[in-house]
Amino acid sequence: MATVVRDEQTTLTVTPLTGSIGARIEGVDLSRDLDQETADAIRRAFAEHAVLVFRSGRDATPEEQHRLAALSGEPQPLQVFQFLGRMQAGITFDPGSRIVASDAASAPKQSAQIKRQDLQSLGIAGEFDGWHSDSSFCHFLPKAAVLRAEVIAPVGGDTGFASLCAAYEALSPIMQGWLEDLRAVHIIPEGFKDGINLASYGADAEERFDAFFPPKEWPLVVRHPETGRKALWINPGYTAHIVGLKRAESHALIRFLARHISSTSFTYRHHWQKGDLVVWDEVFALHRAPDDFAPHERKVVRVTAGRQKPTA
Repeated sequence: MATVVRDEQTTLTVTPLTGSIGARIEGVDLSRDLDQETADAIRRAFAEHAVLVFRSGRDATPEEQHRLAALSGEPQPLQVFQFLGRMQAGITFDPGSRIVASDAASAPKQSAQIKRQDLQSLGIAGEFDGWHSDSSFCHFLPKAAVLRAEVIAPVGGDTGFASLCAAYEALSPIMQGWLEDLRAVHIIPEGFKDGINLASYGADAEERFDAFFPPKEWPLVVRHPETGRKALWINPGYTAHIVGLKRAESHALIRFLARHISSTSFTYRHHWQKGDLVVWDEVFALHRAPDDFAPHERKVVRVTAGRQKPTA
């Protein structure tokens, strides 16, 4: 447990949630602008733990969510939505399991919607239990994503997070050394374009989308820019091939690494309570969306902020 005394009456407390990922932050009032010392302490905790939980016990507001996101950079949407012309940073996952890009995160309007059956193609379901990072075929990823619960299911609905730093560090030195020289190709998953209703943007929309988002190569091992820790940059559903390996070799390695990162030794499962705000690093932590709360309702809002590129 780490503490930062800001004045005689106020103390910020950082309490780890597991030995590998996640920490709970207490003593922060997100309803007002943060002083520099508090902001820096939160950024340090974020770099160390990759996932931070802010629990107030009252309804968190969109303003508080954006204030927290802004600690990692300008709130902005995923690059996919920027390409489509939507500049709002909020995405709403509503009780009908539909994803809506909205002008106001708490008040979604008509926009591209993704039904439950489309979620598998977006890396939110499938062989590897839905572990993913968002749209790693893009030219950059968000630095941070902040999730706020508006409707909490009475059972189920937990959100999982996995540490890619801990996953890398658990590999043997020989495997670590070999992987450091490899690069992986990340692609647009099958069904992704249908999921974002790409055809509605014109007859040439798919051609323009493919031209803007060709297969993207990233290092298989990346380094955190602040802590220096190395991480295993594998993204199930998006990582299609390991450069230089034969198809069977690449497939076997991807399957092994994707299963490795989902070990309970590297994960944290967040059980939502009223007023929670959860922020995670989109490169150094994978997340998974739950599908175990039916027939109950669940509604969460995600805001992304900042930009980063995974680098060796």
